Amino acid sequence: MVKKAEKKRVVPATVSKLQKFLAGYSNPSSRAGYKNSIESFLGCVYGIQKSDIKAGKISAPDYNSLFEQYLLSKRDNDADFIRFSEYLIETRPALSAKQTMTLLRYAMTYHGITISKGTSQDIRRETMKGSAATVDRVLNTKIINEALQHCTIQSKALFLCLASNGARLNEMLSVNINDVDFNSHPVKMTFRGENTKNGQQRFTFISDEAAASVQEWLKVRGQYIEMSNAKSKKLIERGLASIKSAEDTRLFPFSDASVTAWWNDALAASGELTKDDVTGRNQLRIHGFRKFFLSQMSLVISKEIGEFLAGHSAYLSGSYRRYDDETVAGEYLKAMHMVSVAGSKEVKELENELKEKIAEQSVKTEKHADTMIQIIEESMKMKNEMRALQEQNAALQVRLQNIEQVSEEQNKNLNLMVGLWGELAIRSAERSKDPELMKGVKELLNNYNASRS
Repeated sequence: MVKKAEKKRVVPATVSKLQKFLAGYSNPSSRAGYKNSIESFLGCVYGIQKSDIKAGKISAPDYNSLFEQYLLSKRDNDADFIRFSEYLIETRPALSAKQTMTLLRYAMTYHGITISKGTSQDIRRETMKGSAATVDRVLNTKIINEALQHCTIQSKALFLCLASNGARLNEMLSVNINDVDFNSHPVKMTFRGENTKNGQQRFTFISDEAAASVQEWLKVRGQYIEMSNAKSKKLIERGLASIKSAEDTRLFPFSDASVTAWWNDALAASGELTKDDVTGRNQLRIHGFRKFFLSQMSLVISKEIGEFLAGHSAYLSGSYRRYDDETVAGEYLKAMHMVSVAGSKEVKELENELKEKIAEQSVKTEKHADTMIQIIEESMKMKNEMRALQEQNAALQVRLQNIEQVSEEQNKNLNLMVGLWGELAIRSAERSKDPELMKGVKELLNNYNASRS
């Protein structure tokens, strides 16, 4: 990952190397990725268990100091990296492990910590070859609706937004209150470029039920922040939680870890929490909201619109976009009931039932059409065969007529020849005056005439 120098923040010279490095990234997601990767590595190397920190057995470590300590130490970097890669395989899915290792290696290389080519190849070829991936379940309206029954006002508003706008969690948590336009319909939400995955500013919409839930949340947001700070006072003192500032203008001023915990608790309370047998991870992850949005929208409107609203980079370029904001809003309204969870269940069920019936009828129609085509083809074949037979019959009749005409002519010629022979034979018999000869000639002629009659 290439660092963008032009986006670096101005930091005091007294800050630690880790803080200075992280300050070079304006994108919160990038900063969080590097921070988590480095802290996980240091925890693995120095044997720091997060469970011990949460249980209060040890205090939260100063990762800034640990990072400085590691850079100055003369450790076996190859062994540390191999140990960390094995730890990642045991605790994380394949893709997450690879991403964490990639971020860590860049950060360490930036600070002069490298590993040998052989170790790098071993990690890439064997150790980081891939671990078991979680088999996810499909998130649907029923599961979301049941989970929402066990949500707080803020988590319900957040989850309804995720279900109806297709945003990534880190994008949703970076939205400021002023980035939400409640005067438009559907309610419009803008994601600023510094907070999106691809660095491009975009907009999307939320459903009417999500908008109503967000407005209810805003009524108690200030009070919630005060109560949260008071409740977390001891955790804040131990460094396990941070103070929520009233000056934080984010719509949802929470961490992704907190949101994930809320979602898991809601699933558990509704009886929908299931874990993969191999990885032990939740099979209904928050990312499922994004898949839910894309699949539901595509049932009613163009896939391009859903992909654009979800922020897929291929659908955001100026050369690709063929729709203005008003058109996109109109298309979203056509499909809004499909990404609404509580209020439009019957409508969606009826629409889905109608779609299923149309699909069944379409299959039947296609089968009937195939049958009709087959019948027509067979009928045409029979007609062609009949026509061929008729032509053959006509040709035979012509040949028969010709044969009959030839036979008739031959009979006439034969009769004429026999007649002439008979006359010659009689005359010859008369000249000979032989009665026996005359008698024999007459018998022959009579027999011939009898056979022809």
